[in-house]
Amino acid sequence: MAAQAKRGPGRPARLSRDTIVQAALALLEREPGEPLTVARIAAEAEAVPAALYRHVASLDDLLDAVLGQVLGTVELEIRRGAPWPEQIRDWMISLRAHLLRYPAVLPLLGRHGRTSPAWLDVASVLIGILERAGLFRADLARAYLWILETTCGIAMQEASLPLPEQIENARVSLTEMSPEGRARMARLGSHLVRLDGDAFFAFVADRTVEALVALAARGR
Repeated sequence: MAAQAKRGPGRPARLSRDTIVQAALALLEREPGEPLTVARIAAEAEAVPAALYRHVASLDDLLDAVLGQVLGTVELEIRRGAPWPEQIRDWMISLRAHLLRYPAVLPLLGRHGRTSPAWLDVASVLIGILERAGLFRADLARAYLWILETTCGIAMQEASLPLPEQIENARVSLTEMSPEGRARMARLGSHLVRLDGDAFFAFVADRTVEALVALAARGR
């Protein structure tokens, strides 16, 4: 997505808003799990941190521009003409897949005092689908937040620690548990190890859709 052009020997860096954003995107692609900082972006752009502020108004402005580039490429593979429950499932699965490709952007979506406009645009697609399901007012608000928080929460957890590692870490800690707790966990062990992230999230999406169908039916 980001093509980073390095300057030649003896040539001054051509710094612009676009090259700064492209430098940030290059970092996301090369080191997707590392946080974006002004210092790292400046080093990637071969500039000093202070120089960036001649082209971006603030750190929030820079991060919004980066998120706009990342989220602008979200391929929400929502099947046109499909029933709304299938579109909800498509939204959840395709958004999770995209966020996991760029895990460093997850903490940037809702920063203190700021939510990315590009993120809200992506989330607004969900509202349209829920309205087609016949959900309005309080039911619409609850369903929207439920799906959004579920999808992002699981993606954030997976980005910090993939599901297989979560399960393995729990297995290693069994010996330090109480006998009662260890006995309860032992009943799940052989089943948990067969789970993977995609299969688990598909289960979550299916159960979410089932509950939404019931909610929409109740409102009719």
